[in-house]
Amino acid sequence: MVTVLLIDAALVALLLLVVGRARAARRQPRARIAWLAGLVGAIALLTQGTVIPLGVLDGLLGGTNILKLVQGVLTMVALWLGIQAGIAPVTARVSTLRWRFPALLAGVFAVVFFVALPERGPTSFRFIEDAAATSTGAWVYGVVHMAGIALVGVLLCVSAHVSLPGVRWFFRAGAIGIVLGCVSEIADLTLTRFFAPVPIVSALFDPLFYLGVLAFVIGIFRASRVTGRIRRRGEALLEDLGAVARRRGVAGLPGLADDPLVDTRLHALRVAVEDDAIATSSPLSAQERELLDDVDAHLTRRSTGARP
Repeated sequence: MVTVLLIDAALVALLLLVVGRARAARRQPRARIAWLAGLVGAIALLTQGTVIPLGVLDGLLGGTNILKLVQGVLTMVALWLGIQAGIAPVTARVSTLRWRFPALLAGVFAVVFFVALPERGPTSFRFIEDAAATSTGAWVYGVVHMAGIALVGVLLCVSAHVSLPGVRWFFRAGAIGIVLGCVSEIADLTLTRFFAPVPIVSALFDPLFYLGVLAFVIGIFRASRVTGRIRRRGEALLEDLGAVARRRGVAGLPGLADDPLVDTRLHALRVAVEDDAIATSSPLSAQERELLDDVDAHLTRRSTGARP
């Protein structure tokens, strides 16, 4: 019951993110990373069977537990996208992310799954755990799968120190829970296959892993909100600086309005205003100089986040 509640809580949070940030994702390319992480994560949790029965979902794939492979790949991709949502530059796009790593890991999952488990039996929520008692192939896939997820969790933890402000602690806590959960599952599978299962070890995975997932989901929420705040800050500065430029008669910059990046337009306009002040020997007022200082602080913030 606790596991179901944790899964459903994370699912609801992700669905709220997907719905609530859909407009921002449509308008802002950078916001699509966090939105896509939320969407993939929600689909991964939907495959757990707490909302739609496993038999229905796995039946669409032939009813031979291939859904377990899909779950593993979706979970890994969602976690990886969550890392990118926290650390990728504000100018990043979904298409510019380095997809080679998740693609390679997904390929490893698939190869090991079909080679190690040629006979998989009917749909079961505990397919891997139950099969590992008698099948070394099931143990191999379970260990490879959990090790792969743990690797992404370690990357999440390592990258947390350069993530967006207000995000790193959620990502770090989530990563620790996910990694510890994966380690406990590897230990449980090993004990089940080669020794004897230990109930305490068997009970560790769900609370550790899904509490980690919940913290990770909160991190995605925070990352989405922080990038939105950065964008709005840049737009406000651009509007204020545009008013200064018009008041001082600064000539328009051809093509500038067509640039989709607010920071690009802001930098170009900031340079034009100061150059005009020098060229016309008309010093900037204290208020205008303060605005330029604010623009500089915004433009020289850490590339992965807002101003310190």
